[in-house]
Amino acid sequence: MTGLTSISMAAAVEYRDALDIAVAPPEQVVAGVERTDRFILYVGNTLTYDNNIYRLPGSVTDLSTLPGIGSSPSREDYIDSISGGLDAEWLTGARQSVDVDLRADYNRFFRNQDLNNVSTSDRVVWNWGLTDALSGKVGADYTRLLGGFTNTAVFSRDIVNRSDYFASMRYQVGPRWGIFGGLMGTDYSVTAADATFNNSKTKAVDVGADFTAETNRIGFDYRYNDSRASNSAFLNGVLFDPDYREERARVLLRYAFTEKTLVDASAGYLRRQYPSTAIGSFSGEIWRVALQWQPTPKTQVLFGAWQQLDADLTAQTDYFVDKGVSITPEWIASEKLTFSANISRDNQNYIGSNPVGVVPVATLTQARHDTLTGATANMIYTPIRAITLTVSAGHVTRNSNISQFHYNDMQGSVNIVYKFFRYGNAP
Repeated sequence: MTGLTSISMAAAVEYRDALDIAVAPPEQVVAGVERTDRFILYVGNTLTYDNNIYRLPGSVTDLSTLPGIGSSPSREDYIDSISGGLDAEWLTGARQSVDVDLRADYNRFFRNQDLNNVSTSDRVVWNWGLTDALSGKVGADYTRLLGGFTNTAVFSRDIVNRSDYFASMRYQVGPRWGIFGGLMGTDYSVTAADATFNNSKTKAVDVGADFTAETNRIGFDYRYNDSRASNSAFLNGVLFDPDYREERARVLLRYAFTEKTLVDASAGYLRRQYPSTAIGSFSGEIWRVALQWQPTPKTQVLFGAWQQLDADLTAQTDYFVDKGVSITPEWIASEKLTFSANISRDNQNYIGSNPVGVVPVATLTQARHDTLTGATANMIYTPIRAITLTVSAGHVTRNSNISQFHYNDMQGSVNIVYKFFRYGNAP
């Protein structure tokens, strides 16, 4: 098997939640590699520099006047993150295993100390199988992190909590045909008092079928989300409940043209309906294409293009159409050293009459259009199996026809991870 399937191509251009991952086909086992129990304990430290923490336009010079911001605020800052966690897999029987990934970070800001926080990312999954026909997953994800400051009018610390509980099942009708489905419940909450309209509980169901042959796959899936908010919000001066129902139907394709070229794509239609008339329902076509090309065993390039529909109530807007492209080259210089980069461009066309930002806009005479361009570079160095050093640098520019939404941001980070205990088939 070539290295062609070693990258998660969908992750290049598409966000996938826990249910999308749960209903995806099981990963192929690399020939000659025997699965064993695995248990890893690790600690790490990351030092990050960010020259525009609050994502502000250059015209804002007196940060102390911004609502909710802490004392002695600074546009730029260093963040020190101390991490610890475990990565484990237990083979509990024939076609049965349990995966556990736990991680916690203490994030300390050198200047904006009111933003100090503890974040975490945890996942527990039982992978089950009965005979060769039935398989699935049952699990839970939990994340806690500091909310960002893009499209916000209040600059206080906002901790975002999300819990996902999911279950999936796949039935192989034959060696090629499969039927799959899954359920998920999501609890989403924030701590900022002015943003509690984002608190919600969502129930989701996903069903579909596919035909697979080696690395090739064609299929379809249907997704239904029912989201209920616990708090009301104001939009365009009207109090409303931001509940919604959302449907998504897609055709899925994965095809290897050659040993060096692989395409992973989807196309479909999404519709979101709000019971409240204060915010407009929306619908439209969605698609994505990721093309992976591996010219040599140590180099590969991933090209991505997409069109997605999304809603951002923190921007007080009905929805936006996101069209983008990206390119991600990677070079494995040696067994210990890997270089990669990513260049992307997003065009976001907003539909709405009252966006808010650094300074609230009472009325708009034109629709909002944003263009985001970004570039990142990464180096991963593994001097020994127990130590991994990662150095990253990146820059993002958001241009907007509304000046208050324009910003530039530059980041750089150095991360070191030490796996002080490793058992089993551990990387």
